[in-house]
Amino acid sequence: MKILFFVYRIFGRLPVLIILYPVILWFFVVSKVARESSRDYLSRLYVFSGGTSPEPSLLYVFRHLYAFGECILDKLIIWSGRIDDLQYSLEGLEEFHSHAGAGLGAVVAVSHLGNLDFCRAIGQLYPDINLTVLVHTSHAVKFNQLLKSINPESALNIIQVSKFSMHDAMLLSEKIQKGGLIAIAGDRVPLLWGNTVPVNFLGSKADFPVGAYMLSKALGCPLFSLTSIKVGGSYQLSCNMIAELDRGKKSGSIEGAAQAFANKLEEGCLKSPFQWFNFYPFWQRRVDHE
Repeated sequence: MKILFFVYRIFGRLPVLIILYPVILWFFVVSKVARESSRDYLSRLYVFSGGTSPEPSLLYVFRHLYAFGECILDKLIIWSGRIDDLQYSLEGLEEFHSHAGAGLGAVVAVSHLGNLDFCRAIGQLYPDINLTVLVHTSHAVKFNQLLKSINPESALNIIQVSKFSMHDAMLLSEKIQKGGLIAIAGDRVPLLWGNTVPVNFLGSKADFPVGAYMLSKALGCPLFSLTSIKVGGSYQLSCNMIAELDRGKKSGSIEGAAQAFANKLEEGCLKSPFQWFNFYPFWQRRVDHE
């Protein structure tokens, strides 16, 4: 990744995209889990879409993995301060920006659909937005060290969920009271936060983590979804309020909020099939449990 980023800084994006082909081919050959997980996802999406999404062939599995490699390059570009080298649209953020601009706190459920770091970079695009991100990065220590070496600010406003403490909980409450936004992934179960809720996702039951919904309910603030997917070479950011889980109200449920979030993910997967980057047996945990 260091070499690829060096090539990008000297020669631009196109040479890196060419070099990515043999790199991704190597991962395609040696990583059976990623390959089979991609095929499983594409198969489910193909059936769910009624045959309108790409078929689960090896060619499209490779394309899916290649899209992930391109996403990693974009992460490096974002945190190197060259975000304007990428094409993007912020037209889908009106509701999100007006809520944050009014000084109202909220929990934001993000996902591995598209580029998570583009969502984090919103704080740079909109200085009035105070965004704190809960992450689980122990599986990608070297990559995050690389990001930090490129731009120390990439590690700002981040709280590790694997080391979550009561002090962190109090800090989040203070941030919400001051109009801050708390972002947490809604489509991946951290190792130490194993509580899940079953939802319908791409035609099958899947376990989604309850962290975002529990936080929204405990902190008494609205829950938004935020995605940044690449469509036709351009990132499209969109945001929707999906639930109000105030602990003092009976309206709204964790199950309903999780299903609403899953529905948004489905819309994004149908819109850009190669942009969902969960390369592990996502549905298998539910099957094993049953």
